[in-house]
Amino acid sequence: MRTGLIAAVTRTATGELRAELPVAGRAVLAWQVALMRDLGAERILCLCEDVSGEVLRLQHEVEAGGGAFHALKGFAALPALVRAEDDLIILRDGLVPDPLLARSLVEADLGLRRMIACVPSDHPLASSHPYDFERVDAVHHWAGLLVMRGAPVQHLADFPADADAVSVLLRLALQSGTPCHGLTANALTDEAWLLADSADAITRHEQAMIAKAAPEPDWRAPLATLAAVLVRNLAPRGLNRAPMLGAALAFALLIGGAVAAALGAAAGGLALATLGNFAARLSGGFATLRQHLQHHNTAGRPGAIAGIVADVLTAVAMWFALSPWPEWTPLAVCGPIAIGLARLASKASNTALAAVASDRASQLLLLSLAAAFDVLPEAAAIMALALLAALLLRKADN
Repeated sequence: MRTGLIAAVTRTATGELRAELPVAGRAVLAWQVALMRDLGAERILCLCEDVSGEVLRLQHEVEAGGGAFHALKGFAALPALVRAEDDLIILRDGLVPDPLLARSLVEADLGLRRMIACVPSDHPLASSHPYDFERVDAVHHWAGLLVMRGAPVQHLADFPADADAVSVLLRLALQSGTPCHGLTANALTDEAWLLADSADAITRHEQAMIAKAAPEPDWRAPLATLAAVLVRNLAPRGLNRAPMLGAALAFALLIGGAVAAALGAAAGGLALATLGNFAARLSGGFATLRQHLQHHNTAGRPGAIAGIVADVLTAVAMWFALSPWPEWTPLAVCGPIAIGLARLASKASNTALAAVASDRASQLLLLSLAAAFDVLPEAAAIMALALLAALLLRKADN
């Protein structure tokens, strides 16, 4: 059995538990639990002062998912919970490693690689946090992650109750012959290996993570890029709630735009639809960034469905902008056709065409201005013809 050992006992200089500090919309302890489950840990043991707060929430979450979670006040029960044949994965209290890097260190072809991850003695982590990243030999310090056999855990019964269980287990792993695996200084960058011991350290880590995950600006799609810039600047504060709130606001604005257009306010309805699409872009940007930062392996189906619904509502608003209720104007079909062609062009392999065609908010802003000057039918027809020509030229090039 694979067993993970984490802890929630160490406090920062300001008195906060490291394990409860938020990192990119998630508590440190939640990051550690997610990593343990990603590495296949069937049982998670957590050393803690009190079974409450984040510890209790994660216990319920793990158990609801079919796993085992034991919150332990002290390490006296560890010898009974860890069997000799178990693989024990240990993380230092407050450490948030990059999941991909951690997996590359721990996983082997035939299972887990038993090893002690180490950094050079002159590494900044070893120099600034010698207690957390302990010296293991003349030239290396522990990096905060190790995998060992379960058998040496039985020796914990020989140590006093106030001993540091993780530090003791590190020594027992060394004594039992667990090999050290040295990491280069370049491997442990700010976004790859965080010790959450202060708000400043977390802020630097988050900024590095966001810079790595955020897409490059493409001002060929101005409002889409503006939305991406806002997402990058507002993250990580809005990662958890912003996708849902943005989607709700987007649909409310899009429905309002369709209603306003149906009542004869074409320019106002398309302006609301512009805001709705901008809100949808913000919502999708937050959801995508959260997926990258928290390494969620989602297929993106909810986002795809939301995009289809947004385009359908946009097409309805365009129809009514060209033909208010209850009038019937055959040329109103140009509106939905233009939106459909824009959606089709946004999936083109030509990045320039895809960038321009996917920026629905910019397109609607121009159309709302056209409606204000009473040239909306002409503008919609030109937009549809331009997109059709671009698609046909792309097909001809292929």
